[in-house]
Amino acid sequence: TLFPYTTLFRSIQGIIDVYFEEENGLILLDYKTDYVRPGEEYILAERYQLQLFYYRKALEMATGKPVKEAWLYSFCLRKPIRIFPEIRS
Repeated sequence: TLFPYTTLFRSIQGIIDVYFEEENGLILLDYKTDYVRPGEEYILAERYQLQLFYYRKALEMATGKPVKEAWLYSFCLRKPIRIFPEIRS
């Protein structure tokens, strides 16, 4: 799904890979093919956190529904990585 998002200083355009609608909000998922080693999930999380922030805002504006979770799926690691809400240890 293509969503333009405009901030005060710039316009950003991207393609959301997929989102799911559940009763209490949306789940955003973005696929990544970057090579990272096992245990380096934080690299992908740091690299794409801002992108998913903008996708989240655009999706909420377009649908009028809250995004309750945002995830990356790493094809390299073959696993999902939660971006929002953050996991606190």
